Amino acid sequence: MTSTFHGWALLRPMLRVLLLACAAVAGMAAAQTERSLVPAVLGPVTADYWTDASGTAAPEAAQTAFEDHHSRPADPSQIMPFGGDTAVWYRLQFPTVSKPVQAVFTVPIAGIDKVELFRPDGAGGWGSQRSGDAVDVDEWPVRYLYPAFGLTLRPGQAQPTYLRIQNSHPIRIVWELQDAGSFIETAKVWHLTLGVYVGFMLLVLVLSGANAVSWRDPAHLYYAVHVVLVGLSVLSLTGLAGEYLWPGNAQWNNTASILIPSVSVGWAALFVRELVAERGRRVVSGLLIALAAYSLVMAVGFVVFGRQAFYRAPSVYAVPVMAVILGVLAQYSRARPKVGLWVLGGMSVLVGGSMISLMHNVGWLPFSFATHYGVQIGAAFEIPLVLIGLYFRSRERRDNRVRLEALSRTDPLTGVGNHRVLMDRLQLLLGRSRRDSMLGAVLRVRVANLDSIRKLHGREAAEAALVRAAQCVAREGAEGDTVAREEGGDLVLVLEGYVTHRHAANAARNIVAHGLQFSDRLPPGVSLKLRVGGARAPLPHVDGPALLDMLRRVISELGRDPGRRALRFLDPPVHAPALPPSGEPATSDS
Repeated sequence: MTSTFHGWALLRPMLRVLLLACAAVAGMAAAQTERSLVPAVLGPVTADYWTDASGTAAPEAAQTAFEDHHSRPADPSQIMPFGGDTAVWYRLQFPTVSKPVQAVFTVPIAGIDKVELFRPDGAGGWGSQRSGDAVDVDEWPVRYLYPAFGLTLRPGQAQPTYLRIQNSHPIRIVWELQDAGSFIETAKVWHLTLGVYVGFMLLVLVLSGANAVSWRDPAHLYYAVHVVLVGLSVLSLTGLAGEYLWPGNAQWNNTASILIPSVSVGWAALFVRELVAERGRRVVSGLLIALAAYSLVMAVGFVVFGRQAFYRAPSVYAVPVMAVILGVLAQYSRARPKVGLWVLGGMSVLVGGSMISLMHNVGWLPFSFATHYGVQIGAAFEIPLVLIGLYFRSRERRDNRVRLEALSRTDPLTGVGNHRVLMDRLQLLLGRSRRDSMLGAVLRVRVANLDSIRKLHGREAAEAALVRAAQCVAREGAEGDTVAREEGGDLVLVLEGYVTHRHAANAARNIVAHGLQFSDRLPPGVSLKLRVGGARAPLPHVDGPALLDMLRRVISELGRDPGRRALRFLDPPVHAPALPPSGEPATSDS
């Protein structure tokens, strides 16, 4: 009952974590739904584009290029040829309005290098706003998750607006135009959603730390680091990290969205290694360490060679690493399905979401909510699934430890305490009896006909006789008493508390009587002949081994007793009171 309650108490917070994850994903879906309705309010933004290979053209040069018909119609599904110094110019045609409207134009791509918006200033020049990872978020015109520009749409405004974009590698370009009120509402939803995710991540960290301590399982600490890295990856990819964690560091903001996920993949390999290492497979363990080292090399390469030359490498290397991790988990699930299938399910969701985003990055899938936020959705569901798997793993480890500890203190044949337990309890009783001479009694029990049972009926019958004898002795023990098997094979009952002579004598007689009763454990017609040597209060001032040896000699003397008595108690020590309690006769035989 206690184990079940403890397991449920730990499982309930994990279910709450799952609900938080679902709430986060639902929030993302709600934000996406609300945001998708906004362009229909202001109308579509049409555009054509012109590529500036030199990346040095001014707005006037771009305007001339468009007027000379060097442009092409823009297609949001097209991967634009960024890289090097190349800049892509867009000529945007905003929808007409009947009255002035405060609007926000966004390029919802966190991690884009440089985005500049040019509009006529009314004096023959150009007003510009700059955003993107090449600029500190603190200096963006609108401090947000991704580039956003505030502007005013006026009736009859016919002059086009120009958008200039540079990036280290080819990507698709999409944009959205919202009125300022809708943008603020959408921003609230997104920040609330991402705030929930951050709280969810912190809850998992606390839970993982508590589990690592309570379960004594380092896998939870490995997973806590994994959660931090995945969480930072999500915050970097969504732009929340740039907005709040490092708004004044454009270089790191540009690097983190690739570097942190790369390190996260490598750490996932180390986490899986810690999970499966107990299976004793050195090849698998070495492979996972090699994958973690590989990810470190890729991260260093990204830092050294830069995003432009290295942007495809993380996508390419992550695919085989994820495949190996899933393969190892699938094999692990065959051996330990209750643990492995939960972890495999969680990691599969994360890998699936990441693969959707990777396929979008290399141009295999069009832009959509799933491709843009695949990693975030996968991470939201991966964490609670893996936590449940780790819970089952830790519970199994705890149960195994309990069983091993029980084996170290239990006699494997009879199920009672072993010699170690016996000596511990006996020493404690003797220590207390020196302070209070009326405490305790010790009964040593031997199966006198064990050798004859073994000779006539075999070893299994002799072992069954010992098990039966242990049952006879245990029946006389109360809560707090100890039944154990001594190294020589005899059974010992240690009676705690105040034990009268009458109580000790009755317990000894009952043990002998129980042995004579019929038992289906024994061969037909066979009963136990038990001999009991006992010590009653006041106990001798000796240590545990000496007391057991004294009782052994008493039992040996019983074997030579012509009256065939079955039990006898030690003579009281010379310092004992003259009269025993309860008016019993001063005799050592019963």
